[in-house]
Amino acid sequence: MQDETHPGLADAASRREPLPRICYAGTYERDYPRNRVIIDALRLAGARVEEAHVPVFERRRDKSGVGVVALAGLAARLTFAYLRLVPDVVLRLLRCDALMIGYVGQLDAIVLGPVARLLGRPAIFNPLVTLTDTVVEDRGRFAPGSPPARAIALLDRLALRGADLVLADTAENGRYMTERFGVPPERIAVVPVGADEGVFFPADAEPKSGATLDVLFVGKFIPLHGVETVVRAAALLERRGIAARFELVGAGQTYPAARALASELGVRSITWTDWIPFNVLGARLRAADVVLGVFGSGAKAARVVPNKVYQSTASGVATITRGCPAIEAYLRDGESALLVPPDDAGALAGAIERLADPALRQRIAAGGRAAYEERGSRGAVARALAPVVALAGSEGRAWRDRG
Repeated sequence: MQDETHPGLADAASRREPLPRICYAGTYERDYPRNRVIIDALRLAGARVEEAHVPVFERRRDKSGVGVVALAGLAARLTFAYLRLVPDVVLRLLRCDALMIGYVGQLDAIVLGPVARLLGRPAIFNPLVTLTDTVVEDRGRFAPGSPPARAIALLDRLALRGADLVLADTAENGRYMTERFGVPPERIAVVPVGADEGVFFPADAEPKSGATLDVLFVGKFIPLHGVETVVRAAALLERRGIAARFELVGAGQTYPAARALASELGVRSITWTDWIPFNVLGARLRAADVVLGVFGSGAKAARVVPNKVYQSTASGVATITRGCPAIEAYLRDGESALLVPPDDAGALAGAIERLADPALRQRIAAGGRAAYEERGSRGAVARALAPVVALAGSEGRAWRDRG
């Protein structure tokens, strides 16, 4: 795809306005796709970006553990991080026009947001997901209404409502933030997740047409992924004599249950891989015939377009995932992906069997790539970031002067 220059760059240059400068700050995971993509797209959209970052969350792939020792260690690391971050952010905001807090950043927003406001700078929060949605409602680590769940909800509410602008990845997640936490709709900007285009891009060669279908799933085995549905679909295909080989990459909360189910069903077509480094993940996607998205039936799964779906469509590979309003705003069933009902192993097995047809597989792959270019590419993300650039630019400077 040809690179794009966002209109904001040309407009600012024609008016000889200074490019807005944004401080992207926090204890965020620097290599997490949402952060990488947003920083890159902000620059494409016409902003200068400085990072004020202290690593806290990079040490563990699976962050679902919530033991007392783990929480105590996290609290200590966050305390030391803020002792370094706060003065760094203060110095940077003396020359920057806005503060953006990256994912994961609820505590960062509560600590750093007031710093921005004291200095007359807007605070923008890029949460991707809420902690309530992830820890309580999807992963079920705490019972709804329990004291820990209420504390987590308070943390989300303070972080979201304290921001001048909140980035949501889908319209459905934006509505959830409004309905669940009272964020005014006018303070939400919907910005797609996108993909790192230095890693995820189409293969030069035509798709292969081997006798055995290469089916790939990559993820952290969280409930919304619905990995047990994938295992059941593999078992069904084996019984039907369909030549398919599955590689399931990752580990996490539902991994033991998925392995136990595969053993119980006697599934032989699955290879279990611990992890694939991010910098070579694109090559593995391009080598696959089919890439799987998510199949869980939870409320969160119905509101998201996962990283893995943007990455597979960016790579020009045929994708199967569950249907829901968020996904259907991005992909069309039978045109740019095959969409199946959640928790439906039979439907998933049928979709995989359909993609044994090389012509259909190639058509779905091409349609997925076209959808990515229109609605998920770095140019599309940059266009969606226009409210952020405006808030940090001349509009933001006028807003600060009025304040």
